[in-house]
Order: sequence, then structure tokens, then C-alpha cells
Amino acid sequence: MPETTKSQYDRFRLITAFLVVGIISLVQPGCNCSSSNGGTPSAITSVSPASSSATSLVTTDVSAIFRDDMDSATVESGFTLTLNNNQVAATVSYDEATKTATLSPGSDLVSSTEYRATIASSVKDINGNSPLSSDYVWSFTSSPAMLLTSKNANGVTGFDVSQSADIDATGRYIVFESEATNLTSIATTLNRSHIYRKDTITGEVILVSRDRAGLVEANNDAFNPSISTNGRYVVFESAANNLDGTSFFRKQIYLKDLDNDDVTLISLTIEGLPDDGANDASNAKVSDDGRYVLFQSSDFLMSTIHSGGIDQIYLKDMSTGSAQMISRTATGAAGNAASGNPDMSADGTHIVFESLATNFTASNSNNHIYYVDTSSEEYTVEQISVATGGAEADANSNKPSESDDGSTVVFHTDATNLDVVADKNGTTDVYLHYRPLAFTKLISANPNTGKSGNDASRNAHITGNADYVVFDSLASDLVSGDVLGVKDIFVRDLSVLPDITIERLNNPESGSEATADSDDPVISTDGRYVSFHSIVPYTIDDTNSWSDVFRAHNSTHR
Repeated sequence: MPETTKSQYDRFRLITAFLVVGIISLVQPGCNCSSSNGGTPSAITSVSPASSSATSLVTTDVSAIFRDDMDSATVESGFTLTLNNNQVAATVSYDEATKTATLSPGSDLVSSTEYRATIASSVKDINGNSPLSSDYVWSFTSSPAMLLTSKNANGVTGFDVSQSADIDATGRYIVFESEATNLTSIATTLNRSHIYRKDTITGEVILVSRDRAGLVEANNDAFNPSISTNGRYVVFESAANNLDGTSFFRKQIYLKDLDNDDVTLISLTIEGLPDDGANDASNAKVSDDGRYVLFQSSDFLMSTIHSGGIDQIYLKDMSTGSAQMISRTATGAAGNAASGNPDMSADGTHIVFESLATNFTASNSNNHIYYVDTSSEEYTVEQISVATGGAEADANSNKPSESDDGSTVVFHTDATNLDVVADKNGTTDVYLHYRPLAFTKLISANPNTGKSGNDASRNAHITGNADYVVFDSLASDLVSGDVLGVKDIFVRDLSVLPDITIERLNNPESGSEATADSDDPVISTDGRYVSFHSIVPYTIDDTNSWSDVFRAHNSTHR
């Protein structure tokens, strides 16, 4: 063969090989086919979720910001999301002001699943030009069904105990207390409990219990955090004296604004002095706008109504600096026995609490659940721990949680007369009370029999729309295959009442059953995620032997 012919033949084989490799790369799953160097094309400035990320919520929207002003019709038709090569039903919109295309899936994504987003080369700018020479494709994976949250931004598990979590509306932000010293770059003291906020999307961990400058840890323990549903505000308890320049020794309530690092002492008396009650200020909640903080205190002078030196419930209005007593009668008299464990709606208007007081409505001396609507012109205290017929609970009721509109309240109780047909276990159960119809229902029930579970259920928490309630339980008959007799986390779907649909959420990645207790569940306002703490290593990256905080996806959400 002549030399020139051989050379032409070799070039032909080389070109053919490049073409074959190119075609294979275009169809290979998981590839980034956006450009020759594998990066984002210059016509697209950023995308979300980020390429190759694995932290997006199941509710995530997919978006892309363009460099140029785009023709909205071509963008809306050229932006797609696929799962296993099947297109996901979605709507696409284009914002001309921000040059942002947003794809909103028609239903929740599946946890721990890879999705592929594509912006077709057919998209055009407003001048009719095609800024993309080829389809831009990127992949991301939704967050796992079970996520360890008490770890630092580098994914390293906390080196000590983490517990007492709260969760925001969407499941993105989780606050918790921890004695670990490796969660943030701010130096913390060994064995000192601090409050942290975890961003489960970015991985960022913020030390909440720190001074206004944001540089120094609280110089005493901090406990019992609660987060606003928008994730901006956190309230907690601490006896530190370096948070706002005030020196004292009792635990106080603090409000932290994570947008500007401001920290405010909440538990001030009408004389402007820190709480000096015998039992310390505790159990705070905060409204979404940061205007209202709910808490309990035994200080005599927390409001203009004398407390009697026992725990009362107060609502602090940050716009006026005043606190009103909530645990009072319609005539303005303080409750004549201790009140505690308050909860409130995101706007601060609906409040529930427990109380031993007998001067509200109760005729017996048991601990009862009460409801107050602060927006009502007439102040009333409504008893919640009653049977459907109105009979009050014949034993203590505790730890209420309410829906956003205040219509539905859940709590746990030792009472046996709230549902005499279903409650047969002689121990603590979770109940729901629907206020508009004065209707009370057993929640911790066996799905097959409708009777109470075979062991104690406690610590109920309800979603904002009252569709789901989560609780912990020692019962082994709420779901099938529960054989080890430890405390598990359960969720009941209230949207299908009277049907009983209950699922266990604390399922280890290993597929086995949890071997130790899990405690204190809280559920996001939208019902999609639940947080709790346990010493069980639910995930493979849980490398310590301490209690850790986890976030589980509510698989029953529809």
C-alpha cells in the first residue's frame, strides 16, 4: 500500500474512533455532557441543585440562571428532569428579571435517588440566538432517607453527645444541643453543652450559643433549643453571662437571630431584671417573625399579674418588651398551680400548655392540657384533655403540640377514660383532640385491632396542617416485624382518618431493626421530615458511640 494511502487510512480510523467515543459519552448514564471541558457553559451562570450534589430535599425545585435574556417559551419547553431516562412531570417557569428558569416537579422526589436535569440546545435568547452548542446536562442525588445531622461541615461526626433537636418547616434546618467540640471552627469547651444549627443542604453548622460578635462561645451550658419554622430564629436556655453583657447565675431564655447574629435576653421581669424564679426560665418557642417568644417562668414579677412563685406561661412581645401571662383565668387571676411545656403556632396566636391549676376549668387536680387564642377579643382558657363527650381526663396529660390554626392538639396521657373502648393497655398513650367538634381520638393504636399499643407511647408532635403526628413508643404491635422491644419513632397519617396508617421511621441503613431507644421526635411543618436522637448508628457515617441527632424522611407523606 502506498504511504499516502496508508496515512489517509490511519487518519480515517482515528476520526472514526473519536466519533464512537463521543457518541458513547453522550448516552452514558451519569455523564456531564454540557461542554468539552465538563464544566458549566458560559451561557449558564449557575444551577441548583449543584452538579453531583447529594443533599437536596425531596421538595427541591431545579433551577438555572442564564447569562443572557432568554426567550421564555424556548426555555420552558427545553428544560426537563428525568429519572432512569423517564421524564418527571413538572412545570417550568422563566423569570425575566433574574434570568432564572425554575423547574418544579409535580410530586416529591424519591430519597437517595439520582436525577438528571437537561437544558436543551434548542433554547434561544431574546434575539433568536442559540447560546448553547449542545444540550447541557447535570445530575444530582436527593438526600438520603436517613441522615446523620450532628456532624460538621466536613462530614465528621460530633465527638460527644448530641440530642434535643428541633426542625424547621421544610426539614432543611435542624437545631440541637451538643457537647461535641468539633462541630464548628469556633473553639468550644470540653463537656459544655451548646446549641447548633445544621443546614442539611449546604452542610454548614452554626454555633448558636455565642456572643453578638459571633466569635466567642457562651461561657456556660446552653440547652433545649427551638427554631422558628423559617429557620431564622432560635430560642434556648443558658446561664451564660457573656451573651448580652448581663451577669447572673440562673438559666435565662435567649433569642438568637441568625441573619444578623443579634442575641436578646428574653426572660426579663417588668423591672428589667433577669429571671430570678426558683425554677429558672425554660421551654421557649418563637414565632416566625421573631416578634413573640413563649416560655415558662416562676419569677414573681415576670408580668403585672403576680405568679405566686410557681411556673406560669408567658408570651413576650418583642415589639413592646412586655410579657403577658397566658396561664391565667378569664378574670385575670394567675393559675393556682404550676403550668409548663407550652407550644404555639408560627404566628404566635394559638397557644397550648399543660397545667395542674384547678381555677381554669378543671374540676379534678390532674395535669391537664389547655388552649388559648391570643387574637380573640374575649380571653378564654379551653380545656383540651377531655373525652369526646366532655369528661375530663382521669389522669395526667402532658406535652401538647398543635396545628398552625390551633384546631388540632396532640398530647400524651395516662388517662383511661378518653376512649374507653380502644384504650386497654393501662399505660401512657397519645391522643388527638379536634377542637371545632370537641372530638378526641386515640392515636397510638394498633392498625389491626384499633386498640391501644401494647406499651407506652409519648412525646407527640403534629404538623402544621394536622396531616401527620409523630411520637416515640415502646409498643411492639404498631407495625409488623417489631420484635426487639426498644423505643422507636412512629408516624401516623391523620389525613386518612379513621383508617389507621402507622409507619416506623427509625430504620437503620443496614436494614436491621434498631437495637436501642430513639427519643423525642419532632416533625417538619410540611410533614416530610422527622428529627430525633439516639445512640443507634443509623447511618454508616455515624462513627461514634454517643447519642446523635438524625433526620428521617417521612415515607408516608403523600
